[in-house]
Amino acid sequence: MRLTLPLCLCLLGGCSDFPQVDAAVSAAEIPDTVPRILPLDGVAMSADEDSSADARRAARSLAGRAAALKRRARTLGGPVLTGAERRRLLAAIKRHQN
Repeated sequence: MRLTLPLCLCLLGGCSDFPQVDAAVSAAEIPDTVPRILPLDGVAMSADEDSSADARRAARSLAGRAAALKRRARTLGGPVLTGAERRRLLAAIKRHQN
């Protein structure tokens, strides 16, 4: 019973706003904490300038992955149904509209 009141006070304090805490991080600081997305070309060029073999290997790996994803995107961009499947589906839709 003795712990009930302190527990309720702690839970009640958790529901309130603390403007001092919210103001501790200014709006100017937030963009610095957000990760930046860089173009792949820039990453590859900076890796070429770097003398580290690991950086060059990572850039080649990224370029290879990007090329594989582009190939996959091209194949997924085609039609989903064949011509015969599409005609059959449209015929079924016409039959069931009435």
